[in-house]
Amino acid sequence: MVESMELKNFRGFKDLKLDDIQPLTVLSGKNNAGKSSILEGLFLYFDHAAPDSFAKINNFRKMPLSGETTAFWEPAFYNLDVKNGLRISLKLDGTQTDLSYMMDTSFVPTDIADTPQDLFNQFVSSAKNSYTLKFKYMFGPYQEDGHFVAGPSGVLRNIETTEPGNHIKEMPFTQFISPMAVRNDTIVAEWIGKLELDGKKEQIIQALQILDPAVSDISIIPKGGQIQLYVKLGSKLLPLGLAGDGLNRLLFIILSIVANPDSVILIDEIDSGLHYSMYTALWETIARTAREGRCQVIASTHSYECIVGAVEGIRKAGRAQDFCYYRISRDGQNTLAHRYSGELLDSAISMNMEVR
Repeated sequence: MVESMELKNFRGFKDLKLDDIQPLTVLSGKNNAGKSSILEGLFLYFDHAAPDSFAKINNFRKMPLSGETTAFWEPAFYNLDVKNGLRISLKLDGTQTDLSYMMDTSFVPTDIADTPQDLFNQFVSSAKNSYTLKFKYMFGPYQEDGHFVAGPSGVLRNIETTEPGNHIKEMPFTQFISPMAVRNDTIVAEWIGKLELDGKKEQIIQALQILDPAVSDISIIPKGGQIQLYVKLGSKLLPLGLAGDGLNRLLFIILSIVANPDSVILIDEIDSGLHYSMYTALWETIARTAREGRCQVIASTHSYECIVGAVEGIRKAGRAQDFCYYRISRDGQNTLAHRYSGELLDSAISMNMEVR
């Protein structure tokens, strides 16, 4: 579980610290305060060994890339300045860890396995004419060192670890759910099938009934050589894509938790597409399913009603002690994170204090 984090020179943060993060954590604040960036920083940490890790966090915002090959990672740096190193430090399950990136103008790749020679030559040329991104990751005695090399065809990554056989340390499964996410029916069908085999599909049905009590089943039906997902409303089967954004978003949130035990679920603008009347039930369901699956859920919201719903729903689930809230704000170039425990937030809301 993430217990604390520090971001240095990441996105819009010169330096930001969040202490005493809980299994259920909510972030709020004004537009451009940095809520999404905090979630992206966490995702980048857990996904850092993937060659396309920077492309993923850019895609969360649908950011178009320029013609510059280094544009894959430059948006992650404060003021787009790669000369100042980027650092993400987490306390994870009691262990202090550190991930850092820095500009390297001297590295030229000599060998990257399974890469055709003509393609490899393009990356060598790109490294000589521009620069590479060096990274270092430390988790206790475990360490990774490597480089990202950008070229016209994408990004390659080399990595060396302290483990025998150059084994890469496995990270917890991490799901980032953005308001612009496009549902991957293959993954959703795989998760639903797994839950059905484990006898847990009913949890998903019950969650969807929060939004529409008529939901009685979800079916996976092959059609035209492709997987089709259907939701059963009463006695009628309806393609899931026609069931509304709210139902689809709720399905993916709860599926991500139930189908992936011991994971970290990051939800940007959790209230997107969902009516305020369901926030309390939503958070109660999240709190219960996350406890059963030993998952950590960190979500952002603009909605005061969603914050109130989180307090009430998490209390109903008996997890008030596992909840905290951060109000993210700007003070000039500095970003501040004001932490509320669940109890303190409840008191502030009862006194009609502005907590967003």
